Amino acid sequence: MKILVGYDGLNESKGALRLSQKHAKKLGAKIEVATAINRYDPLEYHKIQETEQELDLDVKEILNGDNTVYETHLLVSDLSPGDQLVKFAKRYHVDEIIIGAPKRTRVGKLLLGSTAQYIVLNAPCPVVSVN
Repeated sequence: MKILVGYDGLNESKGALRLSQKHAKKLGAKIEVATAINRYDPLEYHKIQETEQELDLDVKEILNGDNTVYETHLLVSDLSPGDQLVKFAKRYHVDEIIIGAPKRTRVGKLLLGSTAQYIVLNAPCPVVSVN
């Protein structure tokens, strides 16, 4: 089983990673942690390296030395982050996607951000939203 976590470094995505750790333990799953970068202009290689290193360090710190099996991915494309994550989920046969969604007002809870909404509407598997 594979669980995909869309990770952007915000508190909500950190919560999504913590939840994926719990799900992975119970289900014997592997966690795929992906950060999606939308590339409008050419990116400098050192910036890509820095982003990959930050992602690896964040994940290690949040999982806190646990023996959870995981892999990190930096997705760079001219596609939107939501589209990149959905394509990843389809390509690698992901069984569950966990995303962070920012807290909103009472009325705003009915709405999701554009990335979260795209993933919920287009994912090939169940999506869990954490706020």
